[in-house]
Amino acid sequence: MIKKYLPIIVILLLAFALRSYQLTETPPGLTHDEANHGRDSINILDGELLFYFPLNYGSEPLFNYVVAGGMTLVGENLFSLRLTNVVFGLLAISAVYLWAYWAFGRSTAIVSASLIAISFWPLATSRQALRAGMLPFLATAAVLFFWSILRWGEDKIKAAGLDQNRRIWWAVAGFAISVAATLHTYLAARVLWLLYPVFLAYLAIIHKKLFRTLWRLILAGLLLAGLLIVPMVVYLQYHPEAETRLEMLEGPLQNLRSGNIGPVMGNAAEAIMAFIWPGYGDHFLAYNIPGRPVLGAITAVFFVVGLAACFWRWRRPAYAFVLLWFGIGILPSLITGPEANSTRNLGALPAVYLLPAIGFTTIGQLAVSRWGRPAKIGTAIALALWLVVTGTVTMRDYFNRWSQSPDVRAAYQQTIIQALDYLTEQSKTGPVVISSVYPGAAHDPSIAKVLLPYQDYDLRWVDARYGLLFPAGQTGQLIAPSSTPLHPAFANFVSLNGTKVILADDLDPSFSLYNLSSTEVPDPTLSLNFGDALILLDATWLTGPAHPGEVSELMTVWRVVDPTRVGPIVPPAFESDVIMFTHVLNKSGEILAQRDSLEVPSWDWEKGDLLVQIHPLFIPPETEAGEYEAVVGIYDRLSGERLPLLDAIGAIVDNRAYVVPLNVDE
Repeated sequence: MIKKYLPIIVILLLAFALRSYQLTETPPGLTHDEANHGRDSINILDGELLFYFPLNYGSEPLFNYVVAGGMTLVGENLFSLRLTNVVFGLLAISAVYLWAYWAFGRSTAIVSASLIAISFWPLATSRQALRAGMLPFLATAAVLFFWSILRWGEDKIKAAGLDQNRRIWWAVAGFAISVAATLHTYLAARVLWLLYPVFLAYLAIIHKKLFRTLWRLILAGLLLAGLLIVPMVVYLQYHPEAETRLEMLEGPLQNLRSGNIGPVMGNAAEAIMAFIWPGYGDHFLAYNIPGRPVLGAITAVFFVVGLAACFWRWRRPAYAFVLLWFGIGILPSLITGPEANSTRNLGALPAVYLLPAIGFTTIGQLAVSRWGRPAKIGTAIALALWLVVTGTVTMRDYFNRWSQSPDVRAAYQQTIIQALDYLTEQSKTGPVVISSVYPGAAHDPSIAKVLLPYQDYDLRWVDARYGLLFPAGQTGQLIAPSSTPLHPAFANFVSLNGTKVILADDLDPSFSLYNLSSTEVPDPTLSLNFGDALILLDATWLTGPAHPGEVSELMTVWRVVDPTRVGPIVPPAFESDVIMFTHVLNKSGEILAQRDSLEVPSWDWEKGDLLVQIHPLFIPPETEAGEYEAVVGIYDRLSGERLPLLDAIGAIVDNRAYVVPLNVDE
């Protein structure tokens, strides 16, 4: 018994070692997608139970609830967030082994499971906290239940009088639940379920007797799966804004509708090449070494042989099924191309590694049938060498080339993470303003929530290149990474308290520490009330007269009166999200120069906060000398509705404020 299961036990132990080693250090931080999953899971534990999650452009619910369950056992931290897909990666290997054993035999099962255990793509996806990482297991679980139904049908035909077995309905239920689970996990599963009706059509043509035996059971399973996803379908029907990621399909599908198949054919060709040819792999560096093909050179050769073997044996159900699994599983990237196919193709991952396993065992069987025992020994040695080379290249590429790349460290927000680590080490108290490239509510703050879930820090977020915040008029601290250095105009408002270097060759190699003081902020010269939410205190051009073809900068100072009046609560973070606009008007009152931005995001405002915003504006080269009116205002990003300007008794007088004019010299 032990000898029978020893290979898969060894494979799983190796896979676990590769997937758990330095799990919180590699990948070297957190992407915003990972952080938002962690944030959603922590919110679930805090009682925020949603049916569909708006972050990450719309997110199916299953992964977040599974992670939340894991966090109750392991804790609200990065380790438990990433551990989820480690577990599902191991389950996927086990499920693929079992199905390959049923369909092709022990040798193919061992080879396919080994490849999934040691190859770059499955290793990377098992170490990322992304919902798509659950898909290989859930897809294979559906296949296992489906194949149980198929095997029952084959046994019934062979027995010629086999009575109905009640246990088959448990397989039908398992099949339906598994299909529904894939659809509650990731967008790509919306085409993956087509595998079963297409295969049923194949049986109707090639294996009519088996089709007649099974079609009712398969149809029942698919109908039950459909019933299980009705609530999600209805919800999305009434909330189409919940998943904006579907917009990426608009261009290719529009081309198809108009009869222009050229772009889609080009995308499909590149998507296929991404599996085997260097330079065509996924270029999204957060998930892959840009251009690295899915399969190494040796594996790619066996992959092609496996494809050929499946086409040659297409009348055998298992071989036809693998071909269909692969083809339907990669449909999303066939339409959109190879970019980000590391996640879009995950439903096909088991089939991708079954194909080279089939190719290798096919060659091995032919060799043994011709040369006997020497060929059997040679095949075993070749397999060992292939797996050793594949595993060695994977470890080099993943743990060294990819994870230590400056670009990858930047994509995983390593500098922000080091700054948060600094806070925990120093036990800093009081408000801390953090400057970052992505201070929006659904970005860098989500990273802080995952890494500091139990810490009572008063963290505030800005992009200090153009914005600064003084929390409720208090003194505080500012952390500014080198990627978002302070605007020179803010130099009078802070005092440097040191710089921490992380890695000299990083794209964002250090962060600086400052003490904040609002005492040097200009005294109020204005008192303009925007919607009883904000008071504009001052507006100053930072340089003298402007010159055509150059940039002039307006600095405005604001005090928050009531953040609840700033604007509506909007998805995906369900916070306010407003923009400041600055217009320079020509003599006709038309816009000469414009900037719409806000680097002190409104979702983070509290009553009494002092905001300083820089508005750089490019003056067109053809601008004539003279004085030009300047106006500022605020509008909601989603609706475009502006905050009204109020007079002393609260009456609306305008939706913008005229400030100090801009003088332009020749």
